[in-house]
Amino acid sequence: MLPHRPSLLPNFVAMAASVALLASLRATAAAQQASEANPTSAAAPGAAPGAAALTSVSGTVYDSLAGHPLAGALVQVVLRGENARAWSATSGTDGRFAIPGVPRGTFIVGFMHPALDSLGLAVPPHALDVSSDAPVEVTLAIPSAPTIRKLLCASSQPGDSTGLVIGFIRDADSGTPLAGASAVLSWTELVVNKGIHTERREVPVKANGEGWYALCGVPTDGSITARAELGDDASGYIELNVPANGVLHRDFSIPRGAAAVAVSDGGSDGGAAKASLPGAQLRHGSARLTGVVRNAQGQPLNGVQLMVWGSDVTGSTGDDGTFTLSGLPSGTQSLEARYVGYSPTRVSVDLASNQTRSVNVTLSERANVLDQVTVYGKAPKRRLDYTGFLERRKAAGSGHFITRADIAEMRPFDLTDILRRVPGLKLVPTSYFDYTILSSRGVTTSPTGTCQPLIFVDGARLVDDTGLNSMLRPGDIAAIEVYAGPSGAPPQYSGGECGSILIWTGPEPGK
Repeated sequence: MLPHRPSLLPNFVAMAASVALLASLRATAAAQQASEANPTSAAAPGAAPGAAALTSVSGTVYDSLAGHPLAGALVQVVLRGENARAWSATSGTDGRFAIPGVPRGTFIVGFMHPALDSLGLAVPPHALDVSSDAPVEVTLAIPSAPTIRKLLCASSQPGDSTGLVIGFIRDADSGTPLAGASAVLSWTELVVNKGIHTERREVPVKANGEGWYALCGVPTDGSITARAELGDDASGYIELNVPANGVLHRDFSIPRGAAAVAVSDGGSDGGAAKASLPGAQLRHGSARLTGVVRNAQGQPLNGVQLMVWGSDVTGSTGDDGTFTLSGLPSGTQSLEARYVGYSPTRVSVDLASNQTRSVNVTLSERANVLDQVTVYGKAPKRRLDYTGFLERRKAAGSGHFITRADIAEMRPFDLTDILRRVPGLKLVPTSYFDYTILSSRGVTTSPTGTCQPLIFVDGARLVDDTGLNSMLRPGDIAAIEVYAGPSGAPPQYSGGECGSILIWTGPEPGK
């Protein structure tokens, strides 16, 4: 794993030392337009009147990072000398360009494209000699991923499997680069230290004066959670996956001030978290999001459940697969779509205050769900019910009881899909794409009317419910019992004013 190397930023600027030359290209392009508007000055400086030794410069522009020709690049050939003149052309869909009428001489050739600006790259122009009237062929390209990684991540070695994430951090509403903002990336990695265990690593990297950041040593073999922050303002969490080539470009936008404010009431379905709960504070704003959800065959899906992480806004698609969500915080956010039979899909969206953005969502990955359970009349051989689950369920007390057969009928994707169906429980999306479980039926003085129940797994109390979905899969669960208030739960599992949740794994109780 390569360490975080913010000092590598100046090295990257060194690669782009010819930015001034590109600025010269822009200036000479403007001069060329003025020259074309004034025919008396159209002759090439340094060329004799009536000179016929003209040729053409053509070639291809490639996006080596994306692996395809680059369309729409402005290519310019600039004559060296005091009276510089520029000839220009724009590359087509196949990346090809052609510049006719170029005289003999010594030139510099370069190109500009929004892709370069978005990456924070400036490719240095290079020399071009035209010594005859024979056509000249040149090749121009955005640097490849290995080239960028080698220059930015100086400690990388051949065969290094880690990656690089680069991008800009901007104000969500104005688009202004935010100097000093930070991108915070987090992932889980295996650690060998007196045994093998997992450890969650969180790495911040600060943007430079232009809002540009770069982070080396990022894993490429799993999902990364990321967000951007500046002071008390922050974007939402999104998922990143560094591609096989080892370089990922990801910009962030941060809502500032009133663009994203904390939710103050819990009236909407899903509730609002108590402000003191770490990572559970929800936000809202004036941004809107519309879109359509389809399956892999392009058919619209009705009834897809939608939510924007970090907000209290939820919704569902209509018969035509369309949806509209309002009251969203601006900035980079994650839209999650859930539909029976499909794995949850998350899409990153960039929202702005008082604006409507659109997104298309495709659900294509089928979920691995439990097979349908058939219950036969013949009673199975029973054994000691050491949990007491069956006795408590038979007593029909104040608890809510869920069996393995109930879980199979639900066909859940994760544990929280089961708990969200329990009356009185509210699941609040929090950081790292997990939930805080809240109860609205306990004894609480919270202004939102919610508090956190105690959670027990096989009799042992969980101190922190973070990562519950990754800890327990639906197929591992034999039974669940939920008690809403301080009374009703077995004495050994009581003591919380917000009630208790008991989760049992292994064989189904009593079987």
